[in-house]
Amino acid sequence: MGAASLAPCLYNMEQLLLWECGIGSEGVEKLCDAVKKLTKPLKRLDLTLNKIGTTGAALLAPCLHNMEQLILERCWIGSGGVEKLCDGVKKLTKPLKRLKLSRNKIGNTGGAALAPCLHNMEELILWECGIGSEGVEKLCDGVKKLRKPMKLLNLTGNHLTDESAESLATSVHNINVFEVWGNDFTEAGKNLIRSKSRGEVEF
Repeated sequence: MGAASLAPCLYNMEQLLLWECGIGSEGVEKLCDAVKKLTKPLKRLDLTLNKIGTTGAALLAPCLHNMEQLILERCWIGSGGVEKLCDGVKKLTKPLKRLKLSRNKIGNTGGAALAPCLHNMEELILWECGIGSEGVEKLCDGVKKLRKPMKLLNLTGNHLTDESAESLATSVHNINVFEVWGNDFTEAGKNLIRSKSRGEVEF
């Protein structure tokens, strides 16, 4: 009942933060029905630590046009859920300001699924998502094609090595702030990425 009871009040809110509230796909459905009807976009929807899953991600996709930031940290979303979200992101007429999918096990498949929709998001945060060189290579293909640089890409705590550094060096010029703490680059790999960057790189 919790999420459902909040839904009618959304028109009077700028942000909705629901950390660890036991919300599943049924609650997400009620929230999304309300978000779709808003006359002014929700600045931030944060559903951290709720078991949203693939079903919940699919329900969120059609209402992305009416929010500026979507935070889904540790929401049990896998690569299938990412694909559903990306279907929604691709259709946006105005970029999403921030999408945070940290600590979801999206892996290389999820990383690759994000590549075709990067043009429609300003900031993408993927802390500890199990992404390795294969997923990063696909992400970098998407970054290279951007007409306008991303404001932020955060790949902290993934499985990135000097092999990944070669792909990142070809695309980092199209990222204003690139954060990659907690990966396995050598100094040579870090220097390669830095040498191609036009913005900030944080290891």
